[in-house]
Amino acid sequence: MHFAWSRCKSQNGSASMAALVAMLFLGVLGSAFIGVSSTEVNMAANYRDGIAAQYLAEAGARRSIVELSKNPNWKPVNPYKEGSGNYSVTIIAGTPITIEAKGVVNNAVRQIVVKATVVPKFNIVSWNYH
Repeated sequence: MHFAWSRCKSQNGSASMAALVAMLFLGVLGSAFIGVSSTEVNMAANYRDGIAAQYLAEAGARRSIVELSKNPNWKPVNPYKEGSGNYSVTIIAGTPITIEAKGVVNNAVRQIVVKATVVPKFNIVSWNYH
C-alpha cells in the first residue's frame, strides 16, 4: 500500500499531461479559427458576386436603352454572357416602356427595373434596384 501511495504523490509525467491538455486546447482553438476564416472567405465571395451581378444588370439596362434609342422595335436575345456571369433583359411595352434587367453571377442575382419613354428622345422616368 505504501508503494502505491508514494507513486500517486510523485509528479512524474505531470508535465507531459499538461502539455497534452495544452495541445488539445490549441487544436480545438485552431479548428475554430479555421471555421471562422472559411466563413469570412465565403462572405467575401458572395459580396463580390453580388456586386458583379449588379453591374451586369446595369449593363443590360444600359444596353437596352442604347439599342431602343437606335431601334424602338429592338428585341433582346437572352441571356447575354459576360465574364463569369450573364444578364437577361425583358422589355414590357407600354407608356412608359419597362425594362427589366437581371444579372446573375454564381448564386448572386440582382435585378434593375427601368421605366423610360422613347419619343422624341429616350427619357428615363425611373431607375429602381430590386
